[in-house]
Amino acid sequence: MDMNKKIYILIVSLLATTFSLRAASMAQADSLYMAGDYQQAMQSYQTLIDEGMLSADLYYNAGNAYFRNNRLADAIICYERALRLDATHADAKHNLAFAQSRTIDKIDAIGSIFLVDWWKACYRLANPDVWAYCSIGLFILCLVAIMLFVFGRAMWLRKTGFSIAILAFFFTLITALCASARYREITDTSLAIIYVPTVTIKSSPDNSGNDLFILHEGTKVSIKSTLSDWLEIQTEDGNTGWLPATTLVVL
Repeated sequence: MDMNKKIYILIVSLLATTFSLRAASMAQADSLYMAGDYQQAMQSYQTLIDEGMLSADLYYNAGNAYFRNNRLADAIICYERALRLDATHADAKHNLAFAQSRTIDKIDAIGSIFLVDWWKACYRLANPDVWAYCSIGLFILCLVAIMLFVFGRAMWLRKTGFSIAILAFFFTLITALCASARYREITDTSLAIIYVPTVTIKSSPDNSGNDLFILHEGTKVSIKSTLSDWLEIQTEDGNTGWLPATTLVVL
């Protein structure tokens, strides 16, 4: 057996072992949760997250454990991150809405344009990798159809190739745009959750600024700009102001 094959087998064995251990740890955390030991379950889920085991179900389960331990902000963060990985996760959507109903701040988001909502609903149907694979497959189909159009002898074959090439190219662009939009959404660092019980939003990035309004734990905001240890934020209803960076957690 040559060295390359030995290295390959070693890597595969390590990956398989890691997967098995993490699966066992996940099952153990689930058992703790089902047994009502929410504190230990919460710690177990968080350990898996810290070790890099990221999945929508893991974040969802961690959110449930945090919620059971009255850690509202952590629960909302986990549900939000679960939906980033899988925007179609119905249970995470439901539990996020329930957790948000327990927050103090009741902020009505500014209405959005129908076409924007429709576009988001479209690209959230799959993750970036799926959209990328679809785009590559459609592009290959487009090339094959072009070959049929160029080299086909029968007129019907050339017409068919031309039609398929046009459609395949169109959908190649659409799926590529979906992959890009979904990737940007997953990697977006402009959204955050208030992580302290209360924080006073200031008119300027210093403690001497005028008090504008107060936000409470679990409220979602968007980050507009940064200055030293201060962040300019905007609430979902459009109000803006400054707060210390230590008072929130970026999604």
